[in-house]
Amino acid sequence: MNTRRELESQDRAIVKIAAHLPDLIVYGDFSPERPSVDNFDGVLMFVDISGFTAMTEKFSTAMYMDRGAEQLVEILNHYISAIVEKVLIFGGDILKFAGDALLALWKVERKQLKNIITVVIKCSLEIHGLFETQESEEGLDIRVKIGLAAGHISMLVFGDETRNYFLVIGQAVDDVRLAQNMAQVNDVILSPNCWQLCDRSMIEIERIPDQRAVKVNFLKPPPSFNFDEFFTKCMAFMDYYPSGDHKNLLRLACMLESDPELELSLQKYVMESILKQIDDKQLRGYLSELRPVTVMFVNLMFKDQDKAEVIGSAIQDACVHINSVLRVFQGQINKVFMFDKGCSFLCVFGFPGEKAPDEITHALESAVDIFDFCSQVHKIRTVSIGVTSGIVFCGIVGHSVRHEYTACLGWHTSSATEMSVTLCWDVRRRSNTSCVL
Repeated sequence: MNTRRELESQDRAIVKIAAHLPDLIVYGDFSPERPSVDNFDGVLMFVDISGFTAMTEKFSTAMYMDRGAEQLVEILNHYISAIVEKVLIFGGDILKFAGDALLALWKVERKQLKNIITVVIKCSLEIHGLFETQESEEGLDIRVKIGLAAGHISMLVFGDETRNYFLVIGQAVDDVRLAQNMAQVNDVILSPNCWQLCDRSMIEIERIPDQRAVKVNFLKPPPSFNFDEFFTKCMAFMDYYPSGDHKNLLRLACMLESDPELELSLQKYVMESILKQIDDKQLRGYLSELRPVTVMFVNLMFKDQDKAEVIGSAIQDACVHINSVLRVFQGQINKVFMFDKGCSFLCVFGFPGEKAPDEITHALESAVDIFDFCSQVHKIRTVSIGVTSGIVFCGIVGHSVRHEYTACLGWHTSSATEMSVTLCWDVRRRSNTSCVL
């Protein structure tokens, strides 16, 4: 049962803002310089949830237009919140939501990686257990694929005077994405480095042909092994895992005290439209809708992909310019993330309060301006941009203590992503710019 103090804390603006951000940012102590880089070790979990794209398309049809968004967000958050809760219970930090996927981190000293990997594998297997017998009321088969990686990670913080963004970069980030891509439904795949660092005596694995990554079959602890005691010892090394008087909390950030300076700092990581809803004390469901928007993916590939210090200035320069262009053309950066073809900015035109009749023209003009600028940025090897338009789901996705405003869950974002990869303009050749709708 929630105590009176816990209930009061839930209404604080700073707690509501923190719910949109990972502990890595909430408790971070960063240089005011942009870009800034922080290096650490940890375990990453990438969870991909299949079935939501088909669900989005279904609820986008005319038959569901009256209550489609309401039904969609209810089903979506039923499943995603269960995953988020598992991750939090096992000490993880949800770094980002990306449509129907999420990235989580267990940040620890390198000497603790071996034991923490065991904890994260246990968490992964329990996440799969959530979906073994479940089928949604709408008859949609929801399943997950999980990739795990471990090792050195860099966090890059960048932005301008009004907005901040962050990325995690490095071999472990590349590895967790590749591990997840290898996974079939209900699989847990360990990256090669994760397999090297783990306690092999605890894990039954299956080799993947022609790969150094491995598939986890199950944990095989010795008869005398007490997981609860082992887990408690492991969590003692996690800086922000709830303990003592707060041991019943899912997340320590739920008890943040009012702090105007911290609140102002955290606000810069959250979209302005979300901050307005927090000020107005609107419920989570208020922002969930099936909305006609125009989506632009800006994909950047770098000459030296692995070094945050090297690509940080390029991402910073690109971000500042993209933001300046979007302010003119009534668009917003919704997400920034690293993926197998580089760094992507998900930009959206047509959010509430920003709908314009010439929205598609705005997006195309923005694309040309951004392409021309980014093509001249030092360290950027290739710039590619995809633009698409249509009705997609936009809304608050996640759990009450950790969620994000995720725009454009559905096939329209997939098509923009594919175009941004397919329509590559190599800056060395300076080919003519083209956009496809």
